[in-house]
Amino acid sequence: MKPPILETGISTPEKRQFAQRGFTLFEILVVVIIVVITVSAIIFSTTLSRGDNDLKLLGNDLSKLIHLLYQEAIFENRNYAISLNPQDFNVLEYNGEEWTISNQSFFRKIKLGETRQSSLIIDNLDVSVVDPSSVVPHILILSSGEMTSFEWEIIDSNLDSKIILQGDFLGNVLMLGPVSASDV
Repeated sequence: MKPPILETGISTPEKRQFAQRGFTLFEILVVVIIVVITVSAIIFSTTLSRGDNDLKLLGNDLSKLIHLLYQEAIFENRNYAISLNPQDFNVLEYNGEEWTISNQSFFRKIKLGETRQSSLIIDNLDVSVVDPSSVVPHILILSSGEMTSFEWEIIDSNLDSKIILQGDFLGNVLMLGPVSASDV
């Protein structure tokens, strides 16, 4: 009996065996395990340093927000304020009669997070929030180019880390940290 003829020529039993051979289940399992271990190591290593990085990014974002409010107050002849609560804040605008929460969506994008607490010191006095639902201006950013001098501390209880934002009368904001929350 003649072997079957293919387009490329005569098929031999050796060529058929080589063409049908694939990866074994064991080889595939080993590759999957190597990929899983590699991906887990990458995720674990980036998660360890991510917490302090997130806190630092939050501080940078808040510094930029305050700087933006300062510039907009001067250029647009508007008065702004920041109202702090223990776990979040609101940007306020003065409409000529009262302070109202700003309706600009850009100011609402920065969130402190559930594990973070903030405290505020103005003129060496600790500002405490009596009613978290009330709208009270704490840090004033005025159209005249003046700003309330402040020290805003944000502590992340999960990381035992904190950042400190310091603002002066001329609108300069400095971020310190992240440092250990137990450091003074």
